[in-house]
Amino acid sequence: MIEMKVLSAHFACRTKDLLWYRETKQCIELLREGKSLQEIKELSQNENIFNAASASRADNIRVVTARRLNAVNKHFLEFFESQDTMTQKQLCIVLVMLTDYTFYKFMNDVFKEKLILGVTELHDSDLIGFIHSLQENDERITKWSDAAVIKVRDNYKHILKEAEFISETGTIRTIVRPIVNDAMEHFLQEEGLTPIYKILAGENA
Repeated sequence: MIEMKVLSAHFACRTKDLLWYRETKQCIELLREGKSLQEIKELSQNENIFNAASASRADNIRVVTARRLNAVNKHFLEFFESQDTMTQKQLCIVLVMLTDYTFYKFMNDVFKEKLILGVTELHDSDLIGFIHSLQENDERITKWSDAAVIKVRDNYKHILKEAEFISETGTIRTIVRPIVNDAMEHFLQEEGLTPIYKILAGENA
């Protein structure tokens, strides 16, 4: 079982953590080959295995990817490797939701609701409005600057675009409803991640 520790986490203003599908897949392959996260760190530092533009960017990718993979178990890694690209990208979204409470709340409160209602458009105002609604109930979030809120908005659009959950460009993005296969549904429910399954499937709790 995978524990959803994210549900007891604080809201985070993360603006640089992308989906990093290719890098996540690369890390999972290395872990499955017997490498440790420490060895992956050394490979990143010495060989730039993520082809990052700078050492600081490579370290950011590695740290975030390690955080996400530490949130799951060996069954997740095994299941990931057995799936096609579309499902692997869905699993990367799962990793983000398991480690970023703000993103999890957005997916649960906004994205899932649109899937349930059959709404096919995601507006910039949906994302900004979501952050503003959080600010009304959590004084820590009121400290986020307008520039930070915009960066969060753009970051979430980038994550959803890379996962192929929304269209590529525009202030109004077309929502691409995820196709959750039977194996994915069974895996998420067996691992105790039914709330996340319901987000991806667009089902009421």
